[in-house]
Amino acid sequence: MKKSLVALAVLGAFAGVASAQSSVSIYGIADVWVGSKDEGTGSVTRLDSGGLSTSRLGFKGTEDLGGGLSAIFGLEAGLSIDNGQSNSGGGLQFNRQSFVGFEGGFGQIIAGKVWTAYDDISAAAITSFDSAFSAEYFAFGSTNYSANPNNGFKYTSPDFGGISGAVSYALKETTGLKNTAFHLKYAGGPIYAGLAYQEETDAAVESKFTRVGASYDLGAIKLLANFGQLKKTGGEKTNDYSVGVDVPLGNALSIGAGYARGKDNAAAGGEKRDAFGVVATYNLSKRTTAYAGYTTGDGKTNGVKTSELDLYAVGIRHSF
Repeated sequence: MKKSLVALAVLGAFAGVASAQSSVSIYGIADVWVGSKDEGTGSVTRLDSGGLSTSRLGFKGTEDLGGGLSAIFGLEAGLSIDNGQSNSGGGLQFNRQSFVGFEGGFGQIIAGKVWTAYDDISAAAITSFDSAFSAEYFAFGSTNYSANPNNGFKYTSPDFGGISGAVSYALKETTGLKNTAFHLKYAGGPIYAGLAYQEETDAAVESKFTRVGASYDLGAIKLLANFGQLKKTGGEKTNDYSVGVDVPLGNALSIGAGYARGKDNAAAGGEKRDAFGVVATYNLSKRTTAYAGYTTGDGKTNGVKTSELDLYAVGIRHSF
């Protein structure tokens, strides 16, 4: 009897060690809004998903392999809360990311469907909390990139006194885009600055994206600024600029606002786009946030309006 108890105690100890060396967690965001959207064809009242953040369901895990090395994986699906489907249509798909890899003192290397190194920087200083109310998503050409291509590899370096970098590459295989990207960034104290570059190539068109973003947190207000550029085969070129502020108004209430401009050259059609966005958030709890936002923008070519957007909405986001 004593031997059995000892054996059970030893097995229990080993089980405890094993569970401590590996972990799997489930996380997600449920975000829904109601409001009105007009893109030049008339205002439509709608209930939609992802006003403040894209709704998602994810699984992530790590296993300690010893010697400071860990195996990691991630699976993340985009969701449409308004209809219960994937945000790309149909049933559940891990369409945001799906990868496996290793991390340790050397950094992190992963393979699968991964966010590009450019994407890591592109939204880091986007105004209005990088939401559906961000002016950049109407005005910019440099936001129209492939963010998470299939068949990808990515290496992210360790942090060296606030400085870090990453490089990513996606195979074209028989279809799709060949995608290469890198970034460098500094994040220390109140200062953030990032530089990113991405090239996408298919059979007919090569697109080159550049992003420079920065922010400075003064405590009472956070300043944000971005520059972006898109160049395409045939001499097409778009230059993008934005400025914005984040303002905390107490422990629960915050306001983010920004102005953005994108200008195409003649080869790209010559359109000039201007947009303004503002959003207010109120934290009801650690995980639940109510919000209200407004975005307006218009594009003109030779003085004639060629595109527009008016969006106002209220919503709620819950994370878990």
